[in-house]
Amino acid sequence: MIKKNSINILKNLRPKEFIKKYWGKKHLFLENVFSPKKGSISKKDIRKLIKNPDIYSKVIISKNNSNETIYGPFNIWPQDKKQTLLIHNFNLIQEFSYNLINSIKFIPYCLHDDVMVSFSSKDGGVGAHIDSYDVFLVQAQGEKQWKIGKTDKISFKESKNQHTNIKFIATNTIISKAGDILYIPAFTPHHGISLCDECITYSIGFRSPRSNEIQSRYLDYLLETNEDNSLYEDLHIDTKAKSSIPKSLHSFISSSVIIDNKKTCINDFIGMIMSEIDSEIVFEKNLFDRNFFKNTSKDISLFLDIKSRAVEHNKSFFMNGEKISVSEKNINFIKEFFDNKTIIFRADEEDEELKDLILYLLQEGYIVTKKNNFLI
Repeated sequence: MIKKNSINILKNLRPKEFIKKYWGKKHLFLENVFSPKKGSISKKDIRKLIKNPDIYSKVIISKNNSNETIYGPFNIWPQDKKQTLLIHNFNLIQEFSYNLINSIKFIPYCLHDDVMVSFSSKDGGVGAHIDSYDVFLVQAQGEKQWKIGKTDKISFKESKNQHTNIKFIATNTIISKAGDILYIPAFTPHHGISLCDECITYSIGFRSPRSNEIQSRYLDYLLETNEDNSLYEDLHIDTKAKSSIPKSLHSFISSSVIIDNKKTCINDFIGMIMSEIDSEIVFEKNLFDRNFFKNTSKDISLFLDIKSRAVEHNKSFFMNGEKISVSEKNINFIKEFFDNKTIIFRADEEDEELKDLILYLLQEGYIVTKKNNFLI
């Protein structure tokens, strides 16, 4: 599914060379990477999508050197000058976008975020800004001018949340045409302006967890998983303590707030948060039972649902924020499935334990037996 329709997003550049020279360091511009026809989208499809309340869309209108943002859904597509329509999670909507992000096999899947598509009128854009994550900008239709500044992580941290509508000195100016791809490292100011109407750009973003967010989530995780809820008690109270805090109370509080650094606990936490999906995503449960294996052919094609996020960490497996129990003998099978997002399951050969796991994942809707359907 992925291999057949994948795009060589680095063109003739080897992944190891890209990581060494460009990833997180400097921008890269590649021309004529793919056929623009693959990424085209009809106006009819766009009008249909922006009416859907389950799809996150917004319009950014540039007026008087400032931006106004209007959020969807839209019954009518706003037709202002200097505007850009944005639709998020397009990889869950369009097959081309899904194959596009899955072509980036040289970056771990757990760091893949989503594909956002923009439809801009002439002179439209989202404003000069800095992202805290790396991004590939794929030009599918029309032309866009990009002004790029110097990568500066220190300034990004010092500027707090003021990372949009910024002023910066451009060190490079690039004209991206249909079929071209521009890579922008994190902490790099950039500004894209459409040079024509009906300009289409796909933006592939990556996850970049923040340390304070991880710390907060880990504390919540420990509270949820720790069954110890002891009360303080001291059967040998120091009668002369008066205003002093008893040593026993100090010890009790200290032991209560010390982070549990057990490797198993940390490994499970890492796997769970890195396999989490967006909170608004919902899976449809399916009515599968044991008869499924008896009534089907010997070879069953399995696919990860397009919404699923599956990761492996220290021979443990996690899907959509949940730890999946896998026995030692089935580790290679599940690892191959997670790596390729598709696999052939031989119902007459595989053991009962693996069948139970596959059945559970099918029932939850995390995996499917047919290629995923897309809205467009």
